[in-house]
Amino acid sequence: MMKNKLLISGIAAALLVGGTVAVSAAKKEPVVNEGKMITAQEAEKIALTKAEGRVESVELENRFGQRYFDVDIENGNMDYDIHIDAYSGDVLKVKEQMDMDDDWDDDNFDEKLNTSNKNLLSSEKAIEIAEKTVNGKVTEMDKDEDDGRMIYEFELKTNKGKVDLELDAITGDVLNVEYDD
Repeated sequence: MMKNKLLISGIAAALLVGGTVAVSAAKKEPVVNEGKMITAQEAEKIALTKAEGRVESVELENRFGQRYFDVDIENGNMDYDIHIDAYSGDVLKVKEQMDMDDDWDDDNFDEKLNTSNKNLLSSEKAIEIAEKTVNGKVTEMDKDEDDGRMIYEFELKTNKGKVDLELDAITGDVLNVEYDD
């Protein structure tokens, strides 16, 4: 009986120490800057200073407490994946890789995308529409092309759970809303 009490006391002490270590490790998590974020357009401009080409997509990511824009740029046979801090505008990562997909070589398609990019809603306005539509907070954002139409794709957190929302990037019309169960 005494051995069992000692064993239980030892396990309790180990859990207490482990919990203390876990709490102190959690406190060392990077502090998230809740200041004013840069826009997706600003992130594109910064990324284009690191790699020339056509911006394929801009996604607002949130990883390990850090918010950043993931900007994908295509230039001929090269693709660039560039991470831009969402608050400071600092370049966090530049990854270069060969593009094995030749589906994007249609000049008319590229010209149409570049023309429509001039009329896009700002990322701030798009976020405002998305958050108001589902009464939630944007956790991820992606600007992409879908069937010749530029769209914003959002992942939002609401009091009802996660929501995926698509928004026409020019008109601001809500195209699709999906609630995860």
